[in-house]
Amino acid sequence: MKNPNQASQPSLSEKIISAGVWAIGLLNFIILIPFATLLMIIFKPNVYDNTVKFLCRLFIRSLFIKVVPQGYENFNPGKTYIFMSNHVNIFDVFILNGFIPNFVRGVELEDHFRWFVYGAAIRRFGNIPISHKNPRQALVSLNKAEEALKSGTSIIILPEGGRTLDGNFKPFKRGAFRLAKNAGFDIVPMVLKDAYRVKRKGNNLIRPGTVYCRFGEVIPREVIDRMTPDELRETIRDAMQGLLERRVFAH
Repeated sequence: MKNPNQASQPSLSEKIISAGVWAIGLLNFIILIPFATLLMIIFKPNVYDNTVKFLCRLFIRSLFIKVVPQGYENFNPGKTYIFMSNHVNIFDVFILNGFIPNFVRGVELEDHFRWFVYGAAIRRFGNIPISHKNPRQALVSLNKAEEALKSGTSIIILPEGGRTLDGNFKPFKRGAFRLAKNAGFDIVPMVLKDAYRVKRKGNNLIRPGTVYCRFGEVIPREVIDRMTPDELRETIRDAMQGLLERRVFAH
């Protein structure tokens, strides 16, 4: 049976469009990332944060990707949360930082911090590197994320630990749920729906289109406290799966 997420072979016109989008996106990246980094050097986070969010949204739009946020009414933009999202492609970080209204930072794979220009930018921004090869170092990173939460910074965690290969969830890693249990903050499950149609791992083609950034109902800490990490993992996964499968979602 054919996987519903499986894309057809790209046509010549799609390849030409994709090449053009990459060229425009790269040009914007070269301009916006150094500018954002300069803002981070000059100003304090509470001053530059909204501007960086705007630049993230601008970069995504320059790729002819329209993002439709849904479910803002489910949480308070002034509170501190753990946001848990699926991980689809290399543009996720820009969508998440651009469309989550809270003051938020991400837990991101340590390899990204070695990327030219981008690595310096996310380090300055305050994202937290995490290792998937060294469990002890990963624990240190999760402790840093917990400290950030207690200081009033919301945290983005991608519990799959890597980008999907087929549009479906990869197994969720337990570390994210141990952090959630220890930190004692509400969780907002969320998904990036249709991002796999736009861009996927292992394929350089960009198909401009719409991505729905969907926020689910908050899972309060009182409920989290009554669950084991494994029970919490299944609860979050079910909530995220429901968000992906829901056809109609109120704006």
